Amino acid sequence: MENLWPKDLLGEMSGTAPNDIATLLEIQTLGLPSATGGLVVGRIRDRSDQSFLPARVWSLYIEPIDQPSKTFEFLVVRSANGGYPVVVQTYHLPKMPLMRCDSKVSMTKALAKIFAEPSSKSIIKTFAEEAMAAGAVQRSQGEPNVSSARSIEIGPLFDTPDGQVSSVSMFGLSGHLSNDALELLRGRNRRVVEPLKDRFVVTMSFVGTVKITVSKEELDVIVAQAARSLKGSS
Repeated sequence: MENLWPKDLLGEMSGTAPNDIATLLEIQTLGLPSATGGLVVGRIRDRSDQSFLPARVWSLYIEPIDQPSKTFEFLVVRSANGGYPVVVQTYHLPKMPLMRCDSKVSMTKALAKIFAEPSSKSIIKTFAEEAMAAGAVQRSQGEPNVSSARSIEIGPLFDTPDGQVSSVSMFGLSGHLSNDALELLRGRNRRVVEPLKDRFVVTMSFVGTVKITVSKEELDVIVAQAARSLKGSS
């Protein structure tokens, strides 16, 4: 587990990787399961307070595979206006609790530095051991990552005082999507579906904005269910 944050993670996408902070975090998070043989995974949560926009807050959580109850808030990224500069905060590294980043490059360097710290490696190593203790099997380097099936359900539209919405439940997330949000999803609009190597980042606006990283097969299911919901089918 020496190379927890590959320096070349963004190398092949240097010309196309977006400056969007949340998407950059998603891209970086993909390096974690690759470096741990799939034993430790990361996810991004938008914690922005809608009453204080345009200020934004994102948290990067890590956890042993299939053990969401052991989620650990690894770092927090804060922005005053939704863009750069940002402040990256860590709670487990007292010598570097706050790091200011003025660009995508400096933020990537900050993340690499954080994940290179012995304390960071220790936490991730502990999570990997917990995953193995629970029965997870570490993949060899280069072995394809075959994800298990994950529950995806988008219900039919129904009327509310705020307009038509649909109940959504997937990957441990639940909420309501508006008719407009479903239309964007059905059309694979770039505002909500972004290609990411052989996967996709899907952005759905519930009460706040949630980003999830999905496979091509999972995206096909999401799009199909969005289309079915818009037709009013159950």
